[in-house]
Amino acid sequence: MRKLLGGMVLAAIALSLPASANAQRRSSAAAAPHAKHEFGVDIGVAYVKPDGVDGGIAIQTPLDVRLGFVSAKSMMWEPRLNLSFASVGGTTVYTFQPGVNVLFANSPGGHHRGMYFTGGGAVLLADLGGGSGTAFSVNAGVGWRKPWGSAASRYEVGFKWTSESADLGLPSTIEIGGRVGISLWH
Repeated sequence: MRKLLGGMVLAAIALSLPASANAQRRSSAAAAPHAKHEFGVDIGVAYVKPDGVDGGIAIQTPLDVRLGFVSAKSMMWEPRLNLSFASVGGTTVYTFQPGVNVLFANSPGGHHRGMYFTGGGAVLLADLGGGSGTAFSVNAGVGWRKPWGSAASRYEVGFKWTSESADLGLPSTIEIGGRVGISLWH
């Protein structure tokens, strides 16, 4: 699994290098409006409340990668991928969560700066050591992009609901929190 995580991190870096090298050749104002893809990595913090159990704060997304398909219109599609791995006390836990969100730009900067609304869904595929299974989630939020050189910093707050999974022994869960990341355009 370490090789898989290392390979994904290297792939993320390799995908971002052409975008950052290309952006250095052009000014940031000229690069962003013609970009076709937004590549980003995020980390998040949330209050997590499983059904029937006390809630708490969780630092999330050890590896959360997104690839947006930039559009001149106000709507943009953004596939997201979250992968986590933990090995504690002899138990190994893997989770893989592919999903897709739609972003609606709400500012004159379109999908390169300013405010946006987002919503989407994902499938949680997990092996918790004692068994494997799936769960489904939906999310909604509001975010902001702030230009930062040839890239942009990105902030998002929102709500997420995940279904229960008898196979995994997980109750339905709500999460209220935020994400911080960086976006590069290509």
